[in-house]
Amino acid sequence: MNFPTIDFGWLGNGNLIGMMAVLHVMINHAVAIGGCVLMVSIEYRAHKDNNPVLEGYARTLSKWIMIITTTAGAMTGVGIWFTTTVILPDAIGSLLRIFHWAWFTEWLVFVSEVVLLLTYFYTWDRWKGADKRKHLRIGIALCVMSWLTLVLITGILAAQINPGNWVETLSFWDAFFNPTWIPSMIFRTFAAIALGVAVLHVLNRWMVKSVRDRVTVQRIFGRWLAISVPVMLLSGFWYLRSLPDKAQTLVKWASGMSESAFIWLNIGGLLLIFILAVTLLDGKPKFPIALTVFTGVFSLLLITEFEIVRENIRKPYVIYNYMYANGVLKEDMEKYAQDGFLKHAKFTKIKEVTEANKLEVGEEIFAMQCMACHSIDGPRRSRAMTERIDGWSEDALVSFIPSMHLIRDVMPPFAGTQEEVEAVAAYLANVVAQINGDSPTDSEAKPQSAETPQKD
Repeated sequence: MNFPTIDFGWLGNGNLIGMMAVLHVMINHAVAIGGCVLMVSIEYRAHKDNNPVLEGYARTLSKWIMIITTTAGAMTGVGIWFTTTVILPDAIGSLLRIFHWAWFTEWLVFVSEVVLLLTYFYTWDRWKGADKRKHLRIGIALCVMSWLTLVLITGILAAQINPGNWVETLSFWDAFFNPTWIPSMIFRTFAAIALGVAVLHVLNRWMVKSVRDRVTVQRIFGRWLAISVPVMLLSGFWYLRSLPDKAQTLVKWASGMSESAFIWLNIGGLLLIFILAVTLLDGKPKFPIALTVFTGVFSLLLITEFEIVRENIRKPYVIYNYMYANGVLKEDMEKYAQDGFLKHAKFTKIKEVTEANKLEVGEEIFAMQCMACHSIDGPRRSRAMTERIDGWSEDALVSFIPSMHLIRDVMPPFAGTQEEVEAVAAYLANVVAQINGDSPTDSEAKPQSAETPQKD
């Protein structure tokens, strides 16, 4: 309401943010963090054994890590800023105000990471003999800086779902050192290493020709994987227990699975990855390709699942107990109910509802309060109005909208007066009927119960 709205149409605003975020996390975790740790581990072993073949492999990895990090990684990172800023400017503005110095520090760390990565790649031939330890130290510093970016960003992201006492104290430290920060940081750290193994391990079959050297690399990967799997399992449960009570109840819904299926599928997948770790430590140059492929696919799906669940379980908020997912502050709800939403909306010329402008008002309010998650039509049918309210009458919508947050507890409450409710209902009934090729009916809405929230 404080900024212009933008509509990405059929694709959906929420879908665009989700796709960009998942893509960036995959690249950042697998390459910039996990890849760097594995690359430097291989160089350390090469230096220890005076093995030029392993050193050459680490050097090749550094080339591709540099290229991917500074291109796809940087572009998707900027893509997240672009999409979230234009779609959820109120939320991003609040996070920038709350975490000003954390964002600034993260920028300094990221610049240091890039400088170290470039230095690491372009100084392979600078030091010889015992002086090669200097190059290895640069690699270790690169790993630390890559990890620190994760530490800082995780503190900010974790505060969105459990800001601790920040809502009362407004203290930066209460927000950053929130209850979910440490378990989330630990889980992400070792998930990044496991993801790095999943990606790079496939390449070992083609890039490391010597059987002896391939076994050496496999054992390096196996050690990291054997550590990562149990730590991910423990920190994952810790993270779940640190969530607000309501968020914990939404995990099953957000994953799209039953509670038992969610638990056993994730535990079973991690156990299979652990089997791969044991296989790699065993030192056999050949092992089932299916297990390798499974590890890669499951690791990518696991981090995708984590991101999707994290985004969905904080609903109806974007910053828990402070700001709703549509950018409306919780403390302003009473004001909007009394004065009207339009009166306080800065980027609309319409300040009151009339019979003549009813549909236009409904469209404006839908854009400001609903479009962050929903679309009129689009590929994600659970969030498309043409699917959700097909066949609903205008009267049914008028009855449902004021109580939608009670019936579907992942929905923010409507902010506005009864007249504004009626305007939104009229607009939705009209536009959905036009797209679906029918007319609003007198059928009654039959929303789901609060105990079984739907994906809104």
